[in-house]
Amino acid sequence: MRRIHFQDVNKLIGMVTSLDESLSRMPQEASLREEEIRNAAADLLSLEAMESLAQIPVEELRNSKAGIRVTALKDAGYLTLRDLAAAEDSDLHAIDGIGEKQVISIRAILAVFGRQIAGKKTVRLSIEDDSERNLRLIRAVAVCRIGSELLSDAEPVRTAFHACTEQILPRITVRGNLRWLFTGRKKKEAVTAAISDLTEFAASSVYERAGRLTARWSDLVRISSDEAKRDFEQHGAQYYVILEKVCGQAASGSASVSSIPAELAAKIDSYSLDLSCFTGTLRAYQEFGVKYILHQKRVLLGDDMGLGKTIQAICAMAHLHASSGGGHFLVVCPAGVLVNWCREIGKFSTLSAFLLHGPELEEGLQNWSLQGGVAVTNYESMVKVIGRINNKITLRMMVIDEAHYIKNPEAMRTRYVHMLEDESENILLMTGTPLENRVSEMCSLIGFLRPDLRSQVQEAAALSRTREFREMISPVYLRRQREEVLQELPPVEVKEEWCRMSEEDRREYGNQILAGNFMGARRVGFLQSDLSTSSKAQRLAELCAEAERAGRKTILYSYFRDTIAKAEKLLAGRCVGTITGSTAVAERQLIVDRFTEAAPGSILISQVQAGGTGLNIQAASIVIFCEPQIKPSLIHQAVARAWRMGQVRNVQVHHLLCEDCVDEAVMQWLDEKQLEFDLYADDSTVAMAADEVLDSEWIRHFMEKEHSRYLPAVVPVVETKEDPSA
Repeated sequence: MRRIHFQDVNKLIGMVTSLDESLSRMPQEASLREEEIRNAAADLLSLEAMESLAQIPVEELRNSKAGIRVTALKDAGYLTLRDLAAAEDSDLHAIDGIGEKQVISIRAILAVFGRQIAGKKTVRLSIEDDSERNLRLIRAVAVCRIGSELLSDAEPVRTAFHACTEQILPRITVRGNLRWLFTGRKKKEAVTAAISDLTEFAASSVYERAGRLTARWSDLVRISSDEAKRDFEQHGAQYYVILEKVCGQAASGSASVSSIPAELAAKIDSYSLDLSCFTGTLRAYQEFGVKYILHQKRVLLGDDMGLGKTIQAICAMAHLHASSGGGHFLVVCPAGVLVNWCREIGKFSTLSAFLLHGPELEEGLQNWSLQGGVAVTNYESMVKVIGRINNKITLRMMVIDEAHYIKNPEAMRTRYVHMLEDESENILLMTGTPLENRVSEMCSLIGFLRPDLRSQVQEAAALSRTREFREMISPVYLRRQREEVLQELPPVEVKEEWCRMSEEDRREYGNQILAGNFMGARRVGFLQSDLSTSSKAQRLAELCAEAERAGRKTILYSYFRDTIAKAEKLLAGRCVGTITGSTAVAERQLIVDRFTEAAPGSILISQVQAGGTGLNIQAASIVIFCEPQIKPSLIHQAVARAWRMGQVRNVQVHHLLCEDCVDEAVMQWLDEKQLEFDLYADDSTVAMAADEVLDSEWIRHFMEKEHSRYLPAVVPVVETKEDPSA
């Protein structure tokens, strides 16, 4: 029998035991990290509350009826409640007429104010704030976020590792040379076998993985501020999910269900979700949205852009899949987001996605028909798909993305969707376009889902802005706006970059005016071949250089393809991709992915019509428009691609404008109309109401006026209309 080196054996036993204990402590340590988040968040909120106290004059203490001598406090230099909060008790005692009881009363009043203010505030993390309180909370959430992934990976390892230790270690009953001398042969054989098993276990993949996991866990709790900030930048949305879960920080109930009667809201909220096939995480308002979709069965989800309508739809399908063991689902969407839908389904659920488009359509249809899962097709492909589904396949859910595409009941795509109404157990229409001021469109969509409500909605059209109207449509229409439920979003800063036209700018612009070319005039600043003579191009280069120095990424928009081509050449060294209307559907998402992974300072260039819808571009925090857009909705949609859930930096929007030309006229006209619309419409509908503001009469009048500036005699102007393919 071979000799046993008990010193080595005991060392190995100690290592195994230590690893086992470390793995076992991980869940408890994770709970401690949650407590660290709560403490750090409370600390940050208390600081913000203190700042708010600076806005409250000390006279407010008179309302407390505590007999506090406010005049004495003011004479001593204490003018705000913040001044009092920062003072030491001994300093207050030194004031004539302020005794111990009054100091106690002051502290009690300040505590009440602090709690009330903090209770109304939402924690907002900032990647640009290097204060210790902000960084402490970011580090705590980073540990929790990354730690939850480690815990998920560690669970099977923890179970297997602990089972092995329990099976092996108790069998090593002899752990020293002296006792070994007095141990019988049979027992020695058993101990030797156990030690052999332990040695083999120490060389196993389970032991190796356990070592890596505990090492990563140990490194994680010492994460640096820079590492945590990088993680926050990549996973910002998850940080706020964690804050909601750990701190109870969420949008108030009214933000999620403000238009829904309390009784219906309670029923929806009590709906039980099966998330076993869902692999994402939901914000509180998103969870309510999923329950609403499932409880009401046929609904229109009108959440503002950037609030995660897609993930809510996927979660609803995952629930139905899990609760019934499978089934067929259909998503109909614009061609530009086909690939994104397939990717998101794979990312956030265990469901299989089948693309029914182009050369993949036939194979996708066959596999989907046999296997079930989610078929994703576009409106144009419905003509090839409809016959294979109608009266043949029952759909657990049909999802119609950008549902305003089917507002016209006479359009073929609308008819195709209606043909599948009876085949669909659940129907979800999705649109980020506000419908409150477009009652005819709302009636069309609601009539599809709930014909019994259509006449009521039409009759109450005049009341469309009232709470009564919202409650009337609440069984079928749910809309939440960004400012209601994403209070943590960083601010958007909009700046008009006015440039003085160079001689070449003015000459080329004048040529377009004399030719009667309104669309050509709109390209002012990018008309010449040599952009070194362009004042706009010079400012564009400066803004992009500033963004690079600040470690930010930029998305550049223009309506015109020739402007995009010239900008691409100007910024070639930093441009990682260009998206236009002719960019293939699959290629668009790949370009965005490349941009997301690119180094700070990188630039994505996009035609505003193509990149303004369907893509998530949170990697960009600088947005630049080469010319003013005459459709405000294009600006709104384009900015929303960057300013959405998951954005952690303040978003800077720059409009490149030239003085004394069409740019100035368009901006002035839009400002006047904005003021007019503000009197009648809320912020969510202004852009849509103003969408077609520049009509042909305005263009004709402007061109005549400009023409007279560049030519003594007024020459007849050739009317031009905006060409979507420009």
